Amino acid sequence: MSKISHVLLKNPVVVPTGTKLNEAVKLLRKNKVTSLLVSRNNKLAGVVSVVDIAYSADKKDSAVEEVMHSPEITIDSNRWITDALEMFMRCNVSHIAVVENGEKVGIIRAEDILHTYRFNAVSKN
Repeated sequence: MSKISHVLLKNPVVVPTGTKLNEAVKLLRKNKVTSLLVSRNNKLAGVVSVVDIAYSADKKDSAVEEVMHSPEITIDSNRWITDALEMFMRCNVSHIAVVENGEKVGIIRAEDILHTYRFNAVSKN
């Protein structure tokens, strides 16, 4: 079983509150990611994903904090992947902010876990 630190997306793209959704879309495309961390006063405020933005397609002039998942959903990087799976199901989200010593260090996506298990299953055969 792997720890979250082995599969997380490090160096996540972080935007401040007040960032407009159309700007967030540009950053998602430019960085080829599916979510952004949102900060307020240099502290994690939430996560906004492409799904959140897609459901808010008519609000392109809105700010990210209007559609982000908040209060922020976080998990420590030393937790097990099964802990993240539980959190994905319980919170009904597809992205979770990962923290170490209270500081944001990355994002884990449900599909990262699926990819890890798929890769491990193939490499064992």
